[in-house]
Amino acid sequence: MHTENPINQPASFEILELDTPRLQFAYDGENLTFTDSDGTFYPCVTLRRSFPLSSEDTYILVRVPDTEEERGYELGVIRDASQLADDAKEAVLRELRLYYFVPNVLQIYSIREEFGFLYWSVETDRGKKDFIMRDNITSSTRRVSEGRWLLIDINQTRYEVHAIEDLDPHSQKLLRKYLLL
Repeated sequence: MHTENPINQPASFEILELDTPRLQFAYDGENLTFTDSDGTFYPCVTLRRSFPLSSEDTYILVRVPDTEEERGYELGVIRDASQLADDAKEAVLRELRLYYFVPNVLQIYSIREEFGFLYWSVETDRGKKDFIMRDNITSSTRRVSEGRWLLIDINQTRYEVHAIEDLDPHSQKLLRKYLLL
């Protein structure tokens, strides 16, 4: 079965860069609304970061979400969120924080290795957390950039270390030991 692209949608291999300064984003209840540079209003859109993840506020994909009746589609890409008007930028960054909720590790109290698992006790920007990771670091960690790591526990919950050098010496020592740095 062949379905046509919605009006004004580029072919799947094209990137449509949105005219960032003219875009409007706002919340209507829990829905992020979007008005494009031509004045077309979308009552609900979703935002996703493109790669690299280390470039948090650039290359943000704007799409109409899937519904029960039809499949969603991409509207375009915001090259740089800093080019948005202040109120639109605030709404975009709020939406991204909600979707990419990742506690930041501020201190590591302990890491204990037992039966192929690592038991972590840490302080995050969201409070004290205890979590378990497989001791296979290649499947449970991702280097985002120099000194910045993503830790993935056995439940696929993600924790981030923004800058290893900002941690206290004890936390740095534990992290280097168990991440084999």
